[in-house]
Amino acid sequence: MTQLSKRLEQIVRKELTQNIIPVKTEHGILVGDVLITSQGHIKNIYKNNELIYKEIHLNAVAIKIANLLAFRKTSLSTDRLYTADQEYGRWFIDSQMLRSQYQKAISTQNFDRADILWAKYIESRDKTAAAKNQAESLTNF
Repeated sequence: MTQLSKRLEQIVRKELTQNIIPVKTEHGILVGDVLITSQGHIKNIYKNNELIYKEIHLNAVAIKIANLLAFRKTSLSTDRLYTADQEYGRWFIDSQMLRSQYQKAISTQNFDRADILWAKYIESRDKTAAAKNQAESLTNF
């Protein structure tokens, strides 16, 4: 066995002990005994046909929570992931609404309102990016 193949085997073994490989089914994505369903860009997580977490926005968060639940590691870490994802979702929706309102103000030539909305949008967009980074960084533990 070559050095490269040994290293690859070590990496695969480590990954399999830390994460369960997701399997696509007709109902969604199955991670162990945890099912991730999708409604557009929103995900819901079920375990034993019971809704555990709803309206998850980020794929990485949904997969990490599903892995933690599959390994029966429900704790503060899953709740922290879910809270961080919900924070991201709130800021994302806020930024999208502000951008839409800004575009409407521009189209109606209400430039004073457009300036205010643009400033609010920039702040919201930056908070959205920070919340996303926070949520995704929590998936790396």
